[in-house]
Amino acid sequence: MPLIDILLPEYDREIGVTRAVMATAPDAELAWRPETQARTLGQLLAHLADIPGWTAVVMTSERHDLATTEADPTPTDGVTDVLSRFDTHAAAGRAALAGRLDPDLTADWLLERDGGLVFSLPRISVFRVLVLNHLIHHRGQLSVYLRMRGVSLPAIYGPVR
Repeated sequence: MPLIDILLPEYDREIGVTRAVMATAPDAELAWRPETQARTLGQLLAHLADIPGWTAVVMTSERHDLATTEADPTPTDGVTDVLSRFDTHAAAGRAALAGRLDPDLTADWLLERDGGLVFSLPRISVFRVLVLNHLIHHRGQLSVYLRMRGVSLPAIYGPVR
């Protein structure tokens, strides 16, 4: 079985679940943060909205320098704006991922900072670390934020309640 046949369903599932959790965020709470050093709810949503877009970077280049990466914008128009950005990045990410052949997915990919090597891994591993695992991590963080604000969440794993 080609690797892409494993990755695409996983990508689609994680994108769908993440979007459903993001959609429960209340506009009135975007400035809230659990403590002074944490991101605000709005900043966390903005970060989540941008993560799927990294798929295109990983799939269409051989390397990326973090020094060229812009900071996550804070949403200005509420959750609807963030979800729109998430949808755009998710669609672009899926398009960049679809049709990839095994040799392309197993080719080495480099992450750099100011020209220095951070790591070099097969592209499929970079996709899993920088996109899927990162998305899942921050979705978990978001679910804690939302529970702290009394928001009812959709099922993430297991049966629908």
